[in-house]
Amino acid sequence: MGKDGHKKSLQCEIYDRLASMECARIRKPCGAISFCNEVYEAVVVFHENGLMELSIEDRNTGDIPFYLHFEAREMDSVKGNLKAFFEFFKKKRFEKAALDPAAAAQRRPMRLLVSCTSGLTSSYFAYTMKNTLEKAGIKVTIDAVSFTEIDRLQEQYDYILLAPQIGYKLPEYREKYGDKVLTIDSRDFATYDTNRVINQITRRSPVRVA
Repeated sequence: MGKDGHKKSLQCEIYDRLASMECARIRKPCGAISFCNEVYEAVVVFHENGLMELSIEDRNTGDIPFYLHFEAREMDSVKGNLKAFFEFFKKKRFEKAALDPAAAAQRRPMRLLVSCTSGLTSSYFAYTMKNTLEKAGIKVTIDAVSFTEIDRLQEQYDYILLAPQIGYKLPEYREKYGDKVLTIDSRDFATYDTNRVINQITRRSPVRVA
């Protein structure tokens, strides 16, 4: 089976599993499945080429506090993204993390590279994280690129943060560049909970590039 055939087969398996869940509502002909509770409407959309889109809308305000899209390449990463999606949906109340005191006390300059498939979705995440760090008084250089640029640029950064869309590449980049490569949790990326990501980084031993 070719790559496209594999992704289509995987999508079909995921679709069947979700469609069989209690309270699932099939949206035809747009290829979507939705779930509702008293707070949220959660929607899974299946696009061509293995693309999946997860969004959760607050039914009272119309806000979308959770949004994530990714390519369904292998089951483990898809399960991880769906797990974060349903945990958020079932919780019914969400509060972003506070900045850890140790992170707030961090004063050494940080150089971070955020990467996803194309660099587009990671750009806004990087922008949000930069604002959070600068408000905490932490000097930072932070850029967002496609994963195809990581090998060329990695020497310039203390940490490489992989978005959920390319989380499956963690073993590959860890083998090349060691512990300075981290993955961004699906929930944190989908909700722009940058404080949790910053806390994760600053709790680690400092990594410096030459």
